[in-house]
Amino acid sequence: MGMPDNPSSSSAARRVEAFRSARKRPPLHPAERRLLWVLGAHLSFLPWALGTMHPWSQAVSLGFGIAGLALALVPREYDFELCGDEPPYRWMPWPKLKRWPIFWIGLALLGYVALQALNPSWRYMRMLDIWWLTREKNVGWLPTGIRAPYAISNAWRQLIIYGSAWLTTCAVWVGLTRRKSFRILLIAMVVNGLALTGLMVAQHVMDDARIPWPLTALTPASLTASFIYENHAGAYFALMTFAAVALATWYADHGSRMLKKSTPAAAFGLAAAFLGGAVFFTLSRGAALTLTIALLIFAAWFLLRRRFLPKAPGSNPLVTKVVAAGFLAFAVVAIHYLDFSEVYNRFEAMAVERANEPSVSSRLLARAAAMDMLRANGWRGVGSGGFRHLFPEYVKHYPDIYQKGQLFWEHAHDDWLEIPIELGFAGCLVVAGGAAWWVAWFARRKVVWHPLAVPLLIGCSQTLIHGWFDFPFQCPAILTTWCALIAVAGRGAEE
Repeated sequence: MGMPDNPSSSSAARRVEAFRSARKRPPLHPAERRLLWVLGAHLSFLPWALGTMHPWSQAVSLGFGIAGLALALVPREYDFELCGDEPPYRWMPWPKLKRWPIFWIGLALLGYVALQALNPSWRYMRMLDIWWLTREKNVGWLPTGIRAPYAISNAWRQLIIYGSAWLTTCAVWVGLTRRKSFRILLIAMVVNGLALTGLMVAQHVMDDARIPWPLTALTPASLTASFIYENHAGAYFALMTFAAVALATWYADHGSRMLKKSTPAAAFGLAAAFLGGAVFFTLSRGAALTLTIALLIFAAWFLLRRRFLPKAPGSNPLVTKVVAAGFLAFAVVAIHYLDFSEVYNRFEAMAVERANEPSVSSRLLARAAAMDMLRANGWRGVGSGGFRHLFPEYVKHYPDIYQKGQLFWEHAHDDWLEIPIELGFAGCLVVAGGAAWWVAWFARRKVVWHPLAVPLLIGCSQTLIHGWFDFPFQCPAILTTWCALIAVAGRGAEE
C-alpha cells in the first residue's frame, strides 16, 4: 500500500500553479518595445564608439538620448490585449516624469553648466603650437568657465555629455513600465559586453590592438577592446560583470520561488565570469582591485541573504556547479591561448609598494596640484570641461612631475577632485541633492535583500570607488551606462 501524498505539499504546489496562471502577463506595448530598441542600440553604441570620447560620437549619443526620451513620453493606449485583467486605459508618461525629482535636479545641473559657459573668466588662445589663457570680464558672483575650442574641451561639449546621460536616465525611468523590459535591457547590455570581450580576446590572440576597425589610420594605435584607455575598458567591463550578476541572482531567486525546473541563472553566472575575467585582461589595476572588493561584498551579501531569508523549495545547487565549471573551462582556454606574462608583470605592482614608480609618484604630485586648484577655485569652479586648460598653472609648482610622468594632464586621475574643481560648490550641491534623493529612495524601499537592485548598486558603487584614483566618469560610455543602471536598480526596487 503506497504512502499518501503530503497534503501540505500538494496544496503548496496548487497555490504556486495558481499564482503562475494569475501572473501571466500581457505582451509589451509596441511603444515600449520601440523604446527598448532605441535604448539598447544607444547603450550598445557607447562603448563601441571608442568609449564615446570624441565629438562625433557624443553628438550621436545626444541624438539617441533625445529620441529615447521622445519615445518614452508618447502617450500609450492599452486595449484588452495589452492590459490583461484591467479595463482599457490611456497612460500619460509626462505627469510621472515631472513628479520625479531627478528630472528637475538633472535639468538644474544642465542649466548650471550652460551658465558656466555663458560667464567665462578665461579665454583659450593659440598660436602655432603654443597656447595660453587670458582673463575675461565676467559676473563675479555667478558660476564661471573657460571659453575654449569645442573640439578640445569646453562647457558646451560637457553639456552634451551630461545631457545625453540625463535624457537616457529619464527615458529608462518613465518609459519602461514592466520588469520584463528592465531584464531585456540588461540582457542587451550583457550580450554587448560579451561581444566586446570576444573582441579583446581576438586582439590578444592576433596581437593587433586595432581590429576590427578598417580605417586603422584614424584609430588610436592602442585599443583595449574598443576603448582608447585601458582603465576605462576595465571600469566598463566591471559594470557589465555586475549587470550579469544581477540577472543571475534575479533569475535564480525567481526560479526558486516559482518552483521552475530551470532558469537562465547559470548562463548569466557564466557571462559574469567571462566579463570579470575581461577586467583583468584590460590590465587596469584599479578596475581589478575595485571589482575584487565588490565581488567580496556581493559574496558576503549573498551568503547573508541565504542565511536570513527562508530557503525556497525550488533552489538547485546545480546552478553553482554549472557556473563554477563554466568559469574553469574559460580559465583553461584563456591560459592555453593567451599570454599571461604581461598581466602578471602589470599586476605585480599591486602587491609590492613602489613609491618611486613613475605612474604612482606622478599621480601623487598631480593630486597635490589638483588640491591647490580646488582650494583656489572651489567656490565658483573653473567650468565643466575646463580642468585641462587651467591645470598647468598649478602643476608648474611641482616640476618633478615633468621628469616622472606625462607632460600634459587632461584629467586629474581623481573624479572626486576633478568634478568639484569644474563644477564648484553650487554645482556639487546639485549633484549631492540627486545622490541624497537616490539614497532616500532605496532606503524607503528597504532593498537590502532585493535580488536585482542590490547587485546593481554594488556594481555601481565599485565605479565610485574607482573614481577616487582614476577618472571613469570622464568617459561618456561609462557615465551614461552607470546612470542607466542606477535607474534600472531604482525601478527594480519598486517590486
